[in-house]
Amino acid sequence: MGLVGRGPIRVCYLGSDEKIADWVRAGFERNEEAVEFVAETDFDVALDRIADAQQRLDPRMRSPLVDHEDPFDCVVCADDADPVTFIDGVRERDDSLPVVLFADDGSERLASGAISAGVDDYLTTEGSNPTGRLVERVVELGKRHRDRKRKRLKRERIERIVDESAEMITVVEPGATVGFQNDAVEQVLGYSPDEINRNLPFEKVHPDDWQEIREEFYDAVRDPNHVPDVEFRVKDADDRWRTVEARGRNLLDDPLVRGFVITTRDITERKERERDLEGYRTVVENAGDPMYVLDPDGQISWVNEAFLEHTGYERAFVENTHVSTFMREQDLQKGVEIIDELLTGDDDWGRFEFIMENVSGEIRRYEVNVSVLTDDDGTLRGSVGVIRDVTEGESLE
Repeated sequence: MGLVGRGPIRVCYLGSDEKIADWVRAGFERNEEAVEFVAETDFDVALDRIADAQQRLDPRMRSPLVDHEDPFDCVVCADDADPVTFIDGVRERDDSLPVVLFADDGSERLASGAISAGVDDYLTTEGSNPTGRLVERVVELGKRHRDRKRKRLKRERIERIVDESAEMITVVEPGATVGFQNDAVEQVLGYSPDEINRNLPFEKVHPDDWQEIREEFYDAVRDPNHVPDVEFRVKDADDRWRTVEARGRNLLDDPLVRGFVITTRDITERKERERDLEGYRTVVENAGDPMYVLDPDGQISWVNEAFLEHTGYERAFVENTHVSTFMREQDLQKGVEIIDELLTGDDDWGRFEFIMENVSGEIRRYEVNVSVLTDDDGTLRGSVGVIRDVTEGESLE
């Protein structure tokens, strides 16, 4: 498939009579808008040249050692060059390239044969200014061809991007019919695009989630600027409930789309992690032992309620404060050494003791069990500690 030309409209003319070719060329040269006119007298040479030009490489891939020709925008064929066979040959190579027959013979037989072969227009040399009429029609067809090709390339580019997307992309047309579904639906839900490319699978959506979906998308019908964003559950091909997040855009008035474009991604694992974390947080918040989380630089990013009760400090003071505020230098160094050992060794937990002064000025001894938080590549993300009071009755000075 050739690229869209950016220069003058290019025309390839086939005719065995060179005088007629010069006469037609002069008509194009008189046109106010520049047109590149290429004339060929040989049938096979013309077809090969058209085929080569239409299949040229992307300019970014062009070799400086090879002369590449830009694609043609229209073909003109005279009636002295077996026009019907020539039109058939052009159509075999490019079924979208406009072809105009410019003939002395206005017979119905020739016109019928040319139409059957796929000619776009049939003009004769009769009447006043025949080359002017030819030029006008060729330029019109050439511009229309470029415009169609630009739109087609744009659609193909978008479809390629969409097909490669890990997210499900659906175009829902009026009447709740699916006009397009990319291949990601098979990886996410186990359905083939053909199974979705008919009607929306309403029966697969959890009944408790329908009301919110209806309200979100109804708002977008009334207000095209509203962007629906909704989470819901949908049953996959294995009859398991998956949680998905869908965002839509109302493009019903866009002539290239005429529908709702819905981007959907699977968030099942994320929701499960959130539920696990929420459950874990609930347990931790209500645990009897003080707990804390440090970032890699030693800043306290979180403490539980038990920590605040034992120390007497307010959360706003503790969190985002460096741990050295609550720990002696020698104890802090012990903690750094423990973390280094955990990063390089096989143990999951380490233990050390430290002394801390509470908000009332009372000094107490604590034992802390420490574990490190790391990325998949072993990079330190922080540490978590579980504290136990081991003062054994008397305050420490």
